[in-house]
Amino acid sequence: MIKRLIALATASALSTPALGGTYEAICSYYSAYQPCRITVGVDNVEGNLPTDYLYVDRDNFRDLRVYEDYGKSSNIVVGTVTTLLLGPIGLLGFLATKKTGTVDYAFMFKEEGRRRTAFVRFVNMKVAGEFAKDASRLVQEFKADQ
Repeated sequence: MIKRLIALATASALSTPALGGTYEAICSYYSAYQPCRITVGVDNVEGNLPTDYLYVDRDNFRDLRVYEDYGKSSNIVVGTVTTLLLGPIGLLGFLATKKTGTVDYAFMFKEEGRRRTAFVRFVNMKVAGEFAKDASRLVQEFKADQ
């Protein structure tokens, strides 16, 4: 009976889609980069930024860009356009080959009618890759509703 319950619980857990996670990062919101905690939820991203609280959902989301080592930029999503340049698989492949450096995610959103940008930086490529999976899933959901 116990084995059956464990097997049922395991099967249920494996069939449930990932709901995101919480990540330690370095963030900036019109200020210097400081440690922060970002949570990718079922339908939003939120976190304690250095000068404000970040909350992005499908209603205020505008764009997500990825910057690698301060210089190169690759759009994951350009506004409400549905064309993906890297896509989740391409981004994960890129991060898998990257051994050192930084990866910045720029969340662009509307707040009180103004366009805002919050930066989430990772120096650990493994964590950056996990965040990419969650962020890509969420962006796909945002796009599906547009």
